[in-house]
Amino acid sequence: MPERLTRPNRRRRGFTLIELLVVIAIIAILIGLLLPAVQKVRAAAARMSCQNNLKQIALGCINYESAYGYFPRGSNPGGTLATGGGNMSWLFAAAGFTEDKNLYDAVVASGSFANAVSAKILPARTKLTRCPADGFEVADGKYCNYVGSVGPQCNNPPSGCPSPFQQYCNGTSVPGAAGAPPALSPPTYPGYGPSYSWGSSVTGLQDFPGMFARTAATPEALTVRIRDVLDGTSNTLFIGETLPEFCEFQRYGDPTGWPLGSNSITQGQTIQPINYQIEPVPLSVPAYDTSCSAGAPLCTSGNGAHCLSNWHVTWGFKSNHTGGANFAFVDGSVRFINQTIDHQQYQYLGHRADGQPVTVP
Repeated sequence: MPERLTRPNRRRRGFTLIELLVVIAIIAILIGLLLPAVQKVRAAAARMSCQNNLKQIALGCINYESAYGYFPRGSNPGGTLATGGGNMSWLFAAAGFTEDKNLYDAVVASGSFANAVSAKILPARTKLTRCPADGFEVADGKYCNYVGSVGPQCNNPPSGCPSPFQQYCNGTSVPGAAGAPPALSPPTYPGYGPSYSWGSSVTGLQDFPGMFARTAATPEALTVRIRDVLDGTSNTLFIGETLPEFCEFQRYGDPTGWPLGSNSITQGQTIQPINYQIEPVPLSVPAYDTSCSAGAPLCTSGNGAHCLSNWHVTWGFKSNHTGGANFAFVDGSVRFINQTIDHQQYQYLGHRADGQPVTVP
């Protein structure tokens, strides 16, 4: 009987511990190299999406102007939603000319914002109202990442709070006072005088420097037409970014949110630097407070120059994009403006009629 051939017993050799650690290390290095690139791609995509939102909103405002002969107003006192009143915001007015027209029609058909809230039509988050770079309370439809530019508007602070940027509106600071503050002499920057603080109770175009103001007794006092943009539509800021987390007027405003006029999304000022830092406040703090004292609910540090309680410092443009923020100009173009922009140039971009030469960055 022939002998049975047998194969040698070869045991499969596995990885040694050292080899396994080397492989893990190589994988970790590759992930470390790829992760920043992936994050940059995501950030660029978010920035582009945000710019597209601004473009669509600006075009909505321009189409509104083509239809009515004036730009959407910061608020629309008197009348009803169906007649263009009902205290709708500039963004809600423009929504009828954007992809959000279905929402606009549903709210108008309800008869009032109060009815729309009762019917759970509002608050409503849409693709155009939030920037994907901002993850703050994205499920809450009252918040919006875009605010109308009021330019170098004066902003008297709450009593007891500092006003480090009032000089750039060319006015003195009168805490808590409405109306235009006394003019600085000489002005910080030539070309314009002080404006009505907060853009409230304006009587006409002479009382506010930007494209929007918050309140007036009549709609006409809030009305800006193309002919009023004397510095040119390509040289004047229209709409810019904000972060609702650091805007007291959004955190503690009416639950209707951005569709409501006056105090919801008409506070984009240029007197504050772009991306000026505001101290975070937990969502567990439910009520608004204007104290800048140490330990106050919205100012635990006592540094009123960075506290959410101080509306003088919270109304500037800001974003989560590195190094600056996106802006739409009145001609519909959209640009990213670096936060290191010359501050005088920034004021002139914000003012629609200062007559000063400016180079758009």
